[in-house]
Amino acid sequence: MKIVFLIQNLYGIGGTIRSTVNLTAALAERHQVEIASLLRTADEPSFAVDPRVTVRDLVDLRPGSPYFDGKDPRHSQPSTGYARGDTKGYDRCSRLTDERMAAYLAACDADVVVATRPGLIVYLSRYGTRRYLKVGQEHLIHDGQSPALLPELREHCPRLDVLVTMSEGDAAVYRAKMPFIGTAVVSIPNGVPAPAVEPSTLDTRVIVAAGRLTPVKRYELLIEAFAKVAAQRPDWSLRLYGRGKEAPRLQELIDDLGLNGRAFLMGARSPIDTEWAKGSIAAVSSKLESFGMTIVEAMRCGVPVVSVDCPFGPREIIEHGVDGLLVREATASALADGLLRLIDDEALRRAMGVAALASAARFDPAEIALRYERLFAEHVQARRRGPLALLGGLLNGKRKLDGKALAGNGKGALGGKVRSGVRALLPWKAAARPRAARRPITGHCLAHPDGSLTIRLDRASWPAGRTPEGWSLKLRRHGADSAIEVPFTPSGEAVLDRGRHQLVEGRWDVHVARPGQRLRRLVSGMCDTRALVNAFPDLHRPLETWTPYATEQGDLSISVHVRKAHAEVTDLVSSPAKLIVHGLLVNLPHGPLTLLAQRRGTAAGAEDDGGQVILPAQAHLDGRFSCAVPYERLVAAREQEHEAWDLYLCPADQGGPMRLGRFCDDIADRKAVDRYPRHRVDGALVRASYTSGNELSIHITARETE
Repeated sequence: MKIVFLIQNLYGIGGTIRSTVNLTAALAERHQVEIASLLRTADEPSFAVDPRVTVRDLVDLRPGSPYFDGKDPRHSQPSTGYARGDTKGYDRCSRLTDERMAAYLAACDADVVVATRPGLIVYLSRYGTRRYLKVGQEHLIHDGQSPALLPELREHCPRLDVLVTMSEGDAAVYRAKMPFIGTAVVSIPNGVPAPAVEPSTLDTRVIVAAGRLTPVKRYELLIEAFAKVAAQRPDWSLRLYGRGKEAPRLQELIDDLGLNGRAFLMGARSPIDTEWAKGSIAAVSSKLESFGMTIVEAMRCGVPVVSVDCPFGPREIIEHGVDGLLVREATASALADGLLRLIDDEALRRAMGVAALASAARFDPAEIALRYERLFAEHVQARRRGPLALLGGLLNGKRKLDGKALAGNGKGALGGKVRSGVRALLPWKAAARPRAARRPITGHCLAHPDGSLTIRLDRASWPAGRTPEGWSLKLRRHGADSAIEVPFTPSGEAVLDRGRHQLVEGRWDVHVARPGQRLRRLVSGMCDTRALVNAFPDLHRPLETWTPYATEQGDLSISVHVRKAHAEVTDLVSSPAKLIVHGLLVNLPHGPLTLLAQRRGTAAGAEDDGGQVILPAQAHLDGRFSCAVPYERLVAAREQEHEAWDLYLCPADQGGPMRLGRFCDDIADRKAVDRYPRHRVDGALVRASYTSGNELSIHITARETE
């Protein structure tokens, strides 16, 4: 059976894309599967597509691509075929997308075509033929659709053979509110594969949430609930993964509630399995969830979920009190109570984690694919048995395309005149996404509690039928000549050991060396750094931290910090008047301390006429320290419109100034996620922030340049 999935943009990030990639990989075990992406906006998809799945891109919007369609005059003309009510999709569609999709569907030789969003359902209804089964997938619940879209869905959904919803509750609503006669309405949930990491140990003090930063997710409700949690359990933190237009507003709420350093907007991560595995509790605050991909993803990592009981997905996934909690009232107080229940009852949390891991197995893509196979087979066979089957494409009628008619013939092929039009509209060889000329070499990294790292090559990176014999892992210090080489074992593993391998401070890029070939950067696969989340430095030895991470280009690198003595920041409080710092003294005997604020551009400890501000600091007997920086002192010493002041701790009796920084956890780049509010002080704007090296600074900017 040949099965085609229509998707808006395979190259973005979202639950529909992820679920489509999962399902197509499972169906490809026994079927010919193709994904037709209406748009192409990047060289490679964000989620790895199974190599057995063909990908076709109908409109290429990559500047610089030899197939770039952005200058086609039809691209600037509005769409007349896409659903106008599907505003998110319609804004990116045009007459060009109309014509390309119409041509694709007219020539399509599939047995089944599945449209994965409302606008594509309308395309399939308008341009699809009787040669194949027309299936719509609805990833948003009926009552969550915009009022402008519902009339279009009522017109076009009944022209489908099958409409699939993600939950039975939503299927019942569709059956009740739409005039279906010959269209079957069924519910099949999304498939979620088993994660490639071990389940969570549930011993971190981290709450995890993930999804698009949009109003329907109600993350402001979650942040407000976490404010209550943080007041009672200040050692717990919230990590929110995703991107979207709500990010600035959510960061402002974090600032207003004083949750900086406890609630983090982590940005988008793919793959995200390793981030679920760092959590002890997952949280869902959505106004509605047609399914709840993130719920199942968390459960598949053994993390119990506390979710608002919204329509419809959560209640069909979570068994309340067994593998998670359903919060009946959509209030910050009620959600906080649910979170606190699992925080305070470790035994219950662990029991629910075990139950979640077991119950989520029913959403394995192989199981979901079987349900789709049975659905497709049933309806394809019913059509073949029907009295109208022999009429085939003739019963399809005529479809308009740019003022001309496209009609199918009884054999399921297109006439010669139409074939020429199809070739002109969409050059198939160009549209099929070419596989990379060189397969990337991918490696998975696991951080161990003792600080060592295991790097394992993905088997797809190996030569077929061979082992990586003679291959080695080569680390090169970024911007320097330093290098370390470690051979891979026959199983494709290399271990970086603190006792055997000395890495000086800096960024180390990870490469693969192969006999007789050039070095290749190692692409980061799963980077499992959960062992670093609760890392606590040995206060009586020099500091050394290795933090692996994926660069913006997706390659694996390691951030290394090596300090003979160190001032490790553990907590910051940025009030309108001052910055309060708490931390740990690493390998430094108890004694008098001072805090030095140094204007960037002058050497720490150098005598000058105003580039330094010296402040008191307090050392505690248990190895902690605390200090405060009055913002007015730095503003008074300001000489330029834009200045950065770096913070140092100075022991009175030994050693030089020590830069304040936060190195002892899994976050390689705090600057992007650990953000603090900007305060107005004496005509200037002041903000505490971390550098790209995770060292603490204070930035001062003239107010009028805000």
